[in-house]
Order: sequence, then structure tokens, then C-alpha cells
Amino acid sequence: MGLFGGFKGKASDDIDDDYDDYDDDGETLSVWDAADIWVSNGKDEDYMFGYTEEELENAL
Repeated sequence: MGLFGGFKGKASDDIDDDYDDYDDDGETLSVWDAADIWVSNGKDEDYMFGYTEEELENAL
């Protein structure tokens, strides 16, 4: 075990716990905001935020 080996498990556990708390905040991106972002990124499927192409097109 190196100098920092004893901290490895604790640090990654803390990061996972913090992410779970942040990820579970219930905030969502509106379809109108998502459509604006999607269009500004060339209608890239990576920027659809869980909406379908039809939903985003209708929001525009």
C-alpha cells in the first residue's frame, strides 16, 4: 500500500454518494429549452435530453 492507498476506497465512496444526491434532485430540462440547445448543436442526437425528435421539432 502506497502513501495514498489507504484513502482510495473512502474517496470514491464519497464521490459516488455525492453524485447520487445530485442526480436525484428531480430537476428536468423543459422541452423548449432542450429544443433550443438541440438546434444550436446542429440537431445532434447527443443533445436530445431524452426527448424524441418529434417532441423537439414541435417545441420549436
